[in-house]
Amino acid sequence: MFQSSVDIQLGDGHLTLFWNDRWNGASSPYSVAPDLCKAVKPKVVKSRTVAQALTDRSWTRDIVGPLTITALRQYIFLWHSVARCELNPGREDVITWRSTASGTYTARSAHRMFFGGGTRLPAAKPLWKAWAPLKVKFTIWLAFNERLWTADRRFRHRLQDSSACALCAQEKETCNHLFATCVITRQIWHRVSVLINAPALSIPASTLVDWWLQARRACPKPTRRGIDSTVLMVSWRIWKIRNDCVFNNATASIEQAMTSILQDASL
Repeated sequence: MFQSSVDIQLGDGHLTLFWNDRWNGASSPYSVAPDLCKAVKPKVVKSRTVAQALTDRSWTRDIVGPLTITALRQYIFLWHSVARCELNPGREDVITWRSTASGTYTARSAHRMFFGGGTRLPAAKPLWKAWAPLKVKFTIWLAFNERLWTADRRFRHRLQDSSACALCAQEKETCNHLFATCVITRQIWHRVSVLINAPALSIPASTLVDWWLQARRACPKPTRRGIDSTVLMVSWRIWKIRNDCVFNNATASIEQAMTSILQDASL
């Protein structure tokens, strides 16, 4: 995607990669001759400049091993295409970033281009602003996006024989089930809600994100950031308890879970 986001005006060829960059028209050699490029070592693909490649046609020596008929055709096509190229000694290559008026790369423009068409997660803002370690935020972000390796996901990828929840063994272990609707998890959340006087944490919901957003809306504004941190840290503890059950054959215990949660809160 990055390659399609820049325009290259070839100069002396010292800044442009021969195999990877779109320096000869609208396509790179890697895109017009993919079978041929399989015969080029990845290290060479990522380092050979146009200046180096065109000197004594050294790009031809990057190709190693026997070639298929398709690769041979692509070799002939690339030979004729490269033969028309002329370098401009003394003038540097000009690489222009398409997403800014100045043509200069900025992290903001890259983020806008790569993620501008994506769907924004409703809970993203409170998640990243909450008081919690980064590893906790990242784990729960994965949970929000159903990207944690729960039993259901591992089962779908044929990594294990069952999709049952490691805590309750009653339903499929998805992220939403594990953190929001599992009978064991619900009891933990009820205990936590009583402990911190936040009844909203017992509100039932079909998804983790909906449950969290409903809970925080039901709380007074000044307390929401504290609620956010509580949700993250308790969810993190639930994930650790689940992993202990899966990898150490432990048994889910609500009492032990609450003890661990209180220990986390005291740190």
